[in-house]
Amino acid sequence: MKGVTTVKKFLTVLTAIVLLGLIACEGPAGPAGKDGAKGADGAKGLDAGFVYFEGFKADIKCASCHNPDTDTTFYKAAATFQWAASKHANGGTAFESGASCAECHTTEGFVQKMNGMTVTQKTNASPVGCFACHSPHKNGDFQLRKSTAVTLFSNFTGVADYTFDYGKGNLCAQCHRPRTQTVKLDPSKSTATNDTIKITSTRWYSHYGVQSQMLMGKGGYEWANQTNVVSSSFHTTSTSIKADGCTICHMTTAQGDYSGGHSMKLESEEEGQNTNGCKVSGCHATTLTSLDYKSAMTITHKNLDTLKVLLATAGWIDTVANGTKAVTITPSNKAGAIWNYFLVEHDLSSGIHNTAYANSLLRNSIAKMRGQF
Repeated sequence: MKGVTTVKKFLTVLTAIVLLGLIACEGPAGPAGKDGAKGADGAKGLDAGFVYFEGFKADIKCASCHNPDTDTTFYKAAATFQWAASKHANGGTAFESGASCAECHTTEGFVQKMNGMTVTQKTNASPVGCFACHSPHKNGDFQLRKSTAVTLFSNFTGVADYTFDYGKGNLCAQCHRPRTQTVKLDPSKSTATNDTIKITSTRWYSHYGVQSQMLMGKGGYEWANQTNVVSSSFHTTSTSIKADGCTICHMTTAQGDYSGGHSMKLESEEEGQNTNGCKVSGCHATTLTSLDYKSAMTITHKNLDTLKVLLATAGWIDTVANGTKAVTITPSNKAGAIWNYFLVEHDLSSGIHNTAYANSLLRNSIAKMRGQF
């Protein structure tokens, strides 16, 4: 046994000597090999429906924004107070927090969308607020999340989608735009007499956020032999509005606490009309003290009411639920009157966004329902 132990010790020492020799004799390192394949990206931000954590810009100081005495740049406290009076804060749509709706009805969903994440269903979601439009902690300021052009669905067979490019208003159009419909009208059949269209949805319309396409003067149904020329108002082509979009009117200089600014209101019970946005260069007179937009709104409401009666009498819309009925319409192009009615009605500006366009669509729809062309 003693001999065996001696042999083991000898082999151990010999092995160590050989290894040291190999290490000592190691030559210079060869050239580095090629990089391996890129691994899969890790999860972005927080999963399970939480909003993406966007971090903090270096050297950011909380009191720059969170103390009214020192915030003389962004006036966050005032903006928050104005926002509290807005429809974004009180519109009552944050409950639409399912995966298909949360991207526009909740702050959490919109942030997911803007960060390229899959929008998930939200629990205890918040209405569209500061962090929907801005990422102040990450950026250190209140620049907009996005201002690139937006694609608007045409919803008509054979008609290409539209491009909305109105400066800062492009962020608004991320949500204030139409959704898609599976049952579509075909403008090439606007004079057909025998084809049909079958409407099965109670929500057969562009959706409620149609302000972008109304401002553009796009998205309404037109007939080849219609009686009224369809045109757009000055708002559509104004260089000032093209540069700043929705904000030039809706986020104009605050008149007080309840209009302009982040309230986005042009009129309030407390402060009356806010026409500051109307008086910018290139728009209405700089000396304007009041604007009689009520007359234009009255005309639009009259046309809407007339068309509503015609559509209800035909049995095509439900005036209580304010939606469409399951109907088959012959010829199919007459359904364009339904489409135009809800486009103007859901715009919610009573024609102000594009008075000429809204009312030409309504007048042609009324004439079509009355068999005048």
